[in-house]
Amino acid sequence: MKITRISVEKLFGVFDHNIELTKNNSITIIIGENGLGKTVILESINAFFGKNFKFFFELKFQQFSFHFDTKETWHLTKEIKEGTITLFISRDDHGAKSTSKTKPVKLAQEITNPRNLHYREMHIRDRDLLERMEYENIRAHELHEQQMERLLWMQQRRIHERYRYGEFYDQKDITPPKWYLDGIQKVNIRLIETQRIITVKEIGGDAYVNTVSNCSNELKNIITRAVQEAADVTSSLDSSYPNRLIKKFKQSTQETFDQLNDELLKLDNRRKLLSSAGLVIDNQDSDLAKINEGQEGLIALLKLYIEDSYKKLDPYEELSKKIQLFRGIVNKRFKHKTLEVNKDTGLTFRSKITKDELGKFAEFPSSKLSSGEQHELVLFYKLIFNSKAGDMILIDEPELSLHISWQNKFIRDLKEVTSMNDVSIIIATHSPDIIDDNWDLRVELVGVE
Repeated sequence: MKITRISVEKLFGVFDHNIELTKNNSITIIIGENGLGKTVILESINAFFGKNFKFFFELKFQQFSFHFDTKETWHLTKEIKEGTITLFISRDDHGAKSTSKTKPVKLAQEITNPRNLHYREMHIRDRDLLERMEYENIRAHELHEQQMERLLWMQQRRIHERYRYGEFYDQKDITPPKWYLDGIQKVNIRLIETQRIITVKEIGGDAYVNTVSNCSNELKNIITRAVQEAADVTSSLDSSYPNRLIKKFKQSTQETFDQLNDELLKLDNRRKLLSSAGLVIDNQDSDLAKINEGQEGLIALLKLYIEDSYKKLDPYEELSKKIQLFRGIVNKRFKHKTLEVNKDTGLTFRSKITKDELGKFAEFPSSKLSSGEQHELVLFYKLIFNSKAGDMILIDEPELSLHISWQNKFIRDLKEVTSMNDVSIIIATHSPDIIDDNWDLRVELVGVE
């Protein structure tokens, strides 16, 4: 179940937009002047399929419509009447013979409590200030201690008021219809927001966590799981090896010496490829000697050895391809640095210029990467390692902090990711350099003339 078109009526009370997703490509680029709602549309898609109905209470619009390749169309409608805001959901099913429509169902309702309007307005104002501080003061914890204290106090006050004033309004939630709850299970949306290189931790801990460090730790855990899976396969195969070897000796084989030597060479090359990706591969049998005529007794034994070895390497296969793609994209951009993947540290960064006291190229922490390098690294990490087939990924302003030459490469590299992971992507951008020569992928939002 894939989205093919998204439309919105009277966004901000003014704009009507129709976004036809590209059919032959898995990438759609939304462009348009500031204030037309590019970012809000991405956030709305994420909120609707994430059951975040409160998002729509504060957004001014009349109706969102989501069109699917199943010929269904879902409508989210907002009604304001006598101080009550109600969200309705309905569905059109355009079948081969006729079109059926469901009766609009209440999705959620907000009954405003005048006593709490002041606190709600304060919440919205502080939320905007918090987001601005998070964006503009990426290293505020190192440079502006007073601002960090203010930020922490704001976070604590927001939590206190949320409990005291019940999110600043009285809300009555209505259970969504079954067809909606079943349908959203088939549409997996992931939003990669503008602020992607810093993470705010929970109250009581450090205020900021660098997202690159999070990616590094996460990748280390992914590799650890692959190692464990391979170890389980190895244990299972080794326990049954004697019996399987006896059966292999009893079977006749048409395998020639040349064919077996070719298979050993392919296995060796596969091991080396996985090892170059930073995975834990046992290379002690690398560069195996060739078998010769007169060693017929080895054929059955080595044939079984080759079959088992491939099964032991299978848990690394998909991960290796992702690591190779990720490292290739990042290292094409890094001019004086290089990214390595290591089972013990996850992501490791080295200079191509500066050497340490041992004469090796110096290693440095991720915090020393530029903001553009961090943006690009985190973005492609999320695309490659945090997505799966069928996902729709929403990316807001991928051009942030990127040099024009990096922007020109972005869509080309994105196509490699969509080809590997079979995902669809919607981008909101201001940059013609991001589009490069991919103008056939664009959808332009138009204002009121």
